[in-house]
Formats: sequence, structure tokens, C-alpha cells
Amino acid sequence: MGLVTRICRCIPGFSILLWVAIAYLALGDRIPGWFSTPNTNVSAKNVKNTYGDLHHLSVSQGIYVFYSVLVHLLACFGFPLRLIWSVWHMTDEIKSAKFEAAEEYAETEFSDDKSSQHSLSVKSLGGTESSISRVGTPKIPSLSETPEPVVHAIILPSYKEDIDTLRETLSVLASHALAKSNYDIYLAMEQRDPDAESTATQLILVYATSFRNISFTLHPGDISGEVAGKSSNVSWAARQLSHNYVDSDSRKNCVITVLDADTHLSSNYFLLITKFHRENPVEAATTLYCTPIIFDRNSNDVNPFVRVADIFWCGAGISGLYKGSPIMIPTSVYSIAMTLAGEVGGWDTGPESIGEDLHMFLKCYFSSSGQFHTRIIYSPASQSNVSSNLKGVSGAINNIQARYKQAMRHMWGSLDTGYAVERALQILWKKNDEKLSSWLSRANDPADRVPRWVNDSNLTHFTPPNIYEDIDRPRTSFSKINLIILFHRLFEAHFLPSHLTIALFSAVIYSALVPPVLTHRLLLWSFGFNATMRLIGFCLFSLYLFLYESYHQLCVRTREDEMKRVGLWDRMQGGFTHRTWKRNFIDYCLMPVTGTMFGTIPAVMAEISHFWTDQLVYTVSAKPQLNRETEKVVEMA
Repeated sequence: MGLVTRICRCIPGFSILLWVAIAYLALGDRIPGWFSTPNTNVSAKNVKNTYGDLHHLSVSQGIYVFYSVLVHLLACFGFPLRLIWSVWHMTDEIKSAKFEAAEEYAETEFSDDKSSQHSLSVKSLGGTESSISRVGTPKIPSLSETPEPVVHAIILPSYKEDIDTLRETLSVLASHALAKSNYDIYLAMEQRDPDAESTATQLILVYATSFRNISFTLHPGDISGEVAGKSSNVSWAARQLSHNYVDSDSRKNCVITVLDADTHLSSNYFLLITKFHRENPVEAATTLYCTPIIFDRNSNDVNPFVRVADIFWCGAGISGLYKGSPIMIPTSVYSIAMTLAGEVGGWDTGPESIGEDLHMFLKCYFSSSGQFHTRIIYSPASQSNVSSNLKGVSGAINNIQARYKQAMRHMWGSLDTGYAVERALQILWKKNDEKLSSWLSRANDPADRVPRWVNDSNLTHFTPPNIYEDIDRPRTSFSKINLIILFHRLFEAHFLPSHLTIALFSAVIYSALVPPVLTHRLLLWSFGFNATMRLIGFCLFSLYLFLYESYHQLCVRTREDEMKRVGLWDRMQGGFTHRTWKRNFIDYCLMPVTGTMFGTIPAVMAEISHFWTDQLVYTVSAKPQLNRETEKVVEMA
């Protein structure tokens, strides 16, 4: 690791130390011994003789006043206002998108032709044979397929996930109108999971006829330079699936979707992407699709601290998803044109990619000089809250611990700030980034062409033609405004939580130990102003929660209606959580505590840890154990 890279990754940590130092220099000189009780009987006449001229504001105090006010304005006014507008706009647009998707469904012609697929005969656990598609085998396109359909290559990463969770996710996908004609499912399994291959095989046998194609990859756990996590697993699966799309037309008409094991996507999601892809083929080739998320499956069953944390995690993603937003960052679930993924070099696998969704966005942004497109798909992705599946006090504590580990992983993604700074410096220094050929060489490596689970030795000699082009785009100038907005969003995510808390605690400690008579009037004003801003912030965030109720209800009712329509609702009882502000009033009271528990503390811990390591042991978030029967597969005629 180079010196510049190491320094860049520590920028959030340096900012914490610098802000603490400024607070100490600005306020510490007025606190006698810091922890001793000051003389509150000092008269106004001898204040100057005892403590110096209080009319003089030192440089450190001036910086403290300015920055503490700025942090409060951003965190307690700017961000919540944008969040309120975004959730209101999102709710309105989701209603409109339902009719847009219905029109696309009516115009779509479905085909069950599977003549272009190649199969591998695999023995099931019961000894019967089943036709299972093999990843890494190129499909020979039929001349009769004109024009090429928009194919959705759906990557479903899994590491020790409960098979019922995966089964329910696949059942929802299988119920979609486009499933049989347009969905290629890739179960991205981990070799470190001893049950990975058997789990994948069982699922493929059940859903073999439900999709255009379903297969699995097995990501080796011993690849040098890779860290365990979603991004490295997705990277491996993407390199494998790329060999199924060998001609330019199939690549241009392929959209890769990455989701979590428990994600439920509406059929509208893929219908809207298909509609846009057909109507805007040129722009679609360089488009990354973002969608909001919603925790609407078990939120009433989890600890309220966990529920509130996930509501605000949902809000953090929504805050950038509104019409006209120049920077739209995906959260957990997103789709990307195969051509764009190939141009930027695929998914990274190092420690900096632990926040795989944000990292892929940043890679697309900097690799394309900001000349790629982002588009909102107004069809929320349903997800589950972290759950310990235990009851009582021990269950509540375990639930909070599990959510804290997830928050730690989220905040470990502050490494992306360093990545963005380093890429920006490369542009300023006019240094060329790594050529696309480096990733392509890995994709064309014979050892990479065949998944490790394939035992047919003859396949190791398979060498199809290079399916990528070494694209060397001419450099174009970045939009300076968009670049500023991008770093502002990174600042909100990785700096504001810790900096706001430092400003709060420094002011509280100072006010408790130093009487007002010993405090400069501008400092006193900043303390009062910041306290007012925190009150305003609480009111604005409460308004967001109130608007979120409508957003949540719209999402869960829309999903319920779709599941009833396709016949899955009966077997998903308990998987639809409704909210009202009266029932969930406690959520409004827990906002400040939750922000500290799952925002500030893990942010500080992660960013300080980056001084000596960028490695985090990746742990899969605990999901609720399903008691619902989802064995049956819905067949779409």
C-alpha cells in the first residue's frame, strides 16, 4: 500500500483528531485544570486580570465557532430538509410508477424459448438427474432472436444464508412476468461455506423451470489480495456470468442486478428498467439504476432501537434519490448495464470495497470522468431488519449487538472517502488510472473462466474469444459542481455523525464547568444557536418520520397486493409490517439515542481503527428465521 493511499484512508480519522484539538484549544484555556470547579464568584471587574481580555476571540475560538455552527446547519437543517423533500417526492413517484410499469407489462411480449441455453447434467441429492445451467459456458445466439431481449442477470450473493430465506427470494422473483423469458439467476455462493454447493443445487432443482436460466458460482476464499465480503463474491460471479454473453448485442442488452439474499423486488422494478432500456438504448449502455429500500417485513418484531436505526439508514439512501439530484448513490440493491460494468473494470475486491454499493458508484464516477448516467427506479426493494430470533431481554440485547456489528460494517465504508480523494488527486495530477485490460486479463485467465465447482477437466481448455473491448475513453472535464456535491455527500455520511457529537459534548462540558461571565459573547451565541438548531433538527427529523409512515404504508400495501395477485401472500403471513405514528410513537423519542448508538460510536471506532488497519472481519447480518412455507414455485403462464 502506497503512502498516499494510507494517508487518504485515514482522512476521516485525522478529521476527528483535528476537530478534538481545535475544541481543546478553543475551550480548554477557560477550564481550570479541565476537571476542577472554576471560581464562579469572579466579578466582572477582575475577570480581565484573572482570565485575560474576553473581548478578544482567539483564532482557535473563531474556527470553533464557525465550524460548530456549520456542522449544526448541515446536520440539523440542510440534511433533514433534503430528506423530507426526498421521501415526500419518492412517495408520490412510486404511485405514478405503478401505472407506468403496468403499461410496459401490457406491451411486452413474452417468449419461453430456451433453445439458446447450454446445460450441464448434475446429479441431485436424491440421485435423479436435472438440467442445470453452467456458468462460464457461452450461449450461441439464435438468428431468429431479433431484436435481442433485455436480459436481467441477477446476482444473489450468499454466505451461510438460511435456505428458506433464499427460497423465498427466488419465489418472489419467479412470480414476475419476465422471469421465464428475461431472468438469468446466478447464485453467488462462497467456497468457505461448507453447505454452499448442496444449497445451490437444491435451489436450482426446484427453480430450474422458473427462469430463463439459473446457475451458481462458487467464489474461492483463497484468492490473493481479496477480502471476504459481498464485493469480492459479486466480482467473481460477474466475471463468470460474462461468458454467457459473447456477442455485442447480448452484452448491450444485459443489465446486471445485485441484491441481498433477503431482498424482495417487485416485478415493476425490472419492467421499468426494461422500458427505459428499450426507449433509450444509447443512454442505457452507461446507466446505473438506483432504487430506495424499505424495511417492511419484520420491523415491529425487532428492538425499537434497531427499527429506528434502519428507518434512518433507509432515509440516508432516499435523501439523494430525487429528480434533479446530480449524485444518486445506490443502497444495497442496484442494477448496472453490463457495458458500463465492463468499461470501468468490474467490481473491486480489496478492503476499500467493503461498502460495495457506494464503492461501485464511485468507481463508475471516476472511471468515466463523471460521464455515466444514474436513474431512479421507483419500485422499492423490500428488506428485513437484523433479527436475533431470540425473545425477552437477551433477545433485545442480542438484536442491538447484531445491529451494531452491521453499523460498524457500514461505517467501515468510510474507506471510500479515502478512495474518492485518491481518485480525485489522480485526476488533478493527470495520472491515468489502471487500464481496463488489467481486469480483462483476469477475466480471460483460463483459471478464471470456469467455476471451481465444475469438475469437467475438458472445460479448462475452453478459450472463447475476448468478449470485451479495451476502451480508452478520451478524458473529459469533470463537472466541478457535481464533484463538490459528491464530496458533500461523503462528508455527510462519514464526517457529520462524529463531528456533530464532538461539537455537542464539547459545548456541554464547557457550559457545565465555565460560568457565562468567563465566556466570549460569540462563543455564548454559538452555544445558544447550536442548541436551537438541534431542537429544529429534532422537529425536522420527526417530520421525516411522520412522512415515512406514508411511504412505508404505500410500499407494504403495494407489495401485499402483488403477492396476493401472484398467489404468494398466504405463505408469507407475518412478512408484512404496517406502521402508524400512534403505534410507533416511541420511535420519535429514540432518534437522538439511536443516532449516537449506530451512527457516531461505530463511525469513530471505524475511522480511528483505520490508522492501523483497513481489514474488518466480515460478518453476515442475522436475518429472521422463516416459519413460512415457500416450497411451492409460482409458475407464470
